[in-house]
Amino acid sequence: MKVDEDKHLSVVTSVELRKLFSAKKIIKVTEVNLSANQERAEMEKKRLVWKVEDTSDHENKVIRGGPIDPKRLVVELSPMEIRTFVIDFHPDVFEA
Repeated sequence: MKVDEDKHLSVVTSVELRKLFSAKKIIKVTEVNLSANQERAEMEKKRLVWKVEDTSDHENKVIRGGPIDPKRLVVELSPMEIRTFVIDFHPDVFEA
């Protein structure tokens, strides 16, 4: 689904990691690239910027989810966005 393709389905959504992993205690969350071998912050510093001619503003409109909220542990995902995280859990906390 593309941005603005559907007024209900092509919107930013949130994933609450605490609810998703409710039986575990999350210690640390780090966003990484898709192959999980580099932190996203480092990858963004090295990203190439392409100059493109003859494109309309609508074609270049990209919505990306924001950074993870470290206190609430909420991840935003935009349409067609894939994000990868390495999550460290507390080793002794497993509720049944």
